[in-house]
Amino acid sequence: MKKRIDQFAYFEDMLKPDDFLVFAAAPQIGTHTEHYGMPQWSSCVEAALRRLRGEDEEFLREWGDLMERIRPAPDRVTADIDAAGRLLLESPWELGADVLEWFA
Repeated sequence: MKKRIDQFAYFEDMLKPDDFLVFAAAPQIGTHTEHYGMPQWSSCVEAALRRLRGEDEEFLREWGDLMERIRPAPDRVTADIDAAGRLLLESPWELGADVLEWFA
């Protein structure tokens, strides 16, 4: 780990700030396709909505107790699951930090 940190420090000193950010981010580019704005985001949102509606039987069978362990979904989500889904797709920040934390 120390070697990796030292390597990062070396390149941070050697490169311009923008170039260093590209260097630091390059290994992650294209690996997280299920985050907001990425190609698989809508599939992730739909899966979450199906689970909230109780439509994903396999998930409930395998992970049903997870919903109890993490606490019930926030009222803002359960009051209108479709509206919450639209916000997740279009502007998730409008749901607020507490709701996004629950989804995370």
